[in-house]
Amino acid sequence: MINHQARQYSLLVTVVFMLTMSGCGGGGSENDLSDNNSSTPTPAPPQPSQPDFPTKVVTKSTDWQLLWQDEFDGPEINAQNWQFEQNCWGGGNNEKQCYTNRVDNAVIEQGSLHIIARKETFTGPAEQDDSPDYNDNITKTLPYTSARLRSKGLKDWRYGRVEIRAKLPHGQGTWPAIWMLPTDYVYGGWAASGEIDIMEAVNLGAASDASWAQPGDIETRVHGTLHYGGSWPNNVYSGQDFLQNGVKPWEDFHTYALEWQEGEIRWYMDDIHYATQTSDGWYSQYTNDSGVVVIAEDTAPFNQDFHLLLNVAIGGSWAENVNEKGVDSSITEARMVVDYVRVYQCSKDVATGKGCEAISEEAPIVAKP
Repeated sequence: MINHQARQYSLLVTVVFMLTMSGCGGGGSENDLSDNNSSTPTPAPPQPSQPDFPTKVVTKSTDWQLLWQDEFDGPEINAQNWQFEQNCWGGGNNEKQCYTNRVDNAVIEQGSLHIIARKETFTGPAEQDDSPDYNDNITKTLPYTSARLRSKGLKDWRYGRVEIRAKLPHGQGTWPAIWMLPTDYVYGGWAASGEIDIMEAVNLGAASDASWAQPGDIETRVHGTLHYGGSWPNNVYSGQDFLQNGVKPWEDFHTYALEWQEGEIRWYMDDIHYATQTSDGWYSQYTNDSGVVVIAEDTAPFNQDFHLLLNVAIGGSWAENVNEKGVDSSITEARMVVDYVRVYQCSKDVATGKGCEAISEEAPIVAKP
């Protein structure tokens, strides 16, 4: 999602079905008998309609076994589960927040984790934490603060079901994300070793810019995406957007889940299976020891251990270039509230994660980019 090395983030790929636009012309004929002999108005061409997003709720398999969880019931964030990134790097997307480890930006309140972006000037390290150039004395100043928690070096997994119940922030310029990165970059730098975006959303509640949106429609879509291919700038991505009619993700909690098995990844919101990607569509390429660019084995790069990240970004090259554009200056606080994070393994086949699928025939297979 946001740990992207000097890249420009563009709109996510979506599979959108639109009605074919057609028009019919008309006009007064020489036999027109109307009093004013005016032309018959030309009907407006039909507007593209909202695609038929999946609606079927599927039943989660009873063969998923709980492997790890954080219910956020303690008095403070569990340091055995999460570490804080601390930087003003901008996520590689020209985002406008500094990430801190302050309780002002991440805190446990009433049994939930609150990740809070605030409008305030802050100065911190200019490089991302894992960069060899990270230096507390080389700083950058940005107009917002927030938090990015990660389980790197503490908890990671290969295959299983990852489930997060959360209430999202809204407003033009907000960018909450629940996602995963490889713990070891086996196939090379981002995104050759992959990235799994369980849930991203930008500008919720702002005017919708979907191709099928009508005047007055607001943004309610969430997105599930994979990043892969070669190392930047030879990376690619593919994904799917989703909405539930009438649902505003900032008004209540919703459950975002990912089922990940060898060669296949599926996305869910409130147990509605809305997208699938398979290894027929993704790939990883890297340079071997002989300097030759090769394609990795079939299921790479999503055949390695990945860890979790939770964050709220402000602005950036995606959020600021869609919907109403820019960042709403009236937003002084935006928070993502996380009720729980749970990770399951498939008891049918722990090694591959296969046998616990919850599949809907409505969910599209995301096309190759």
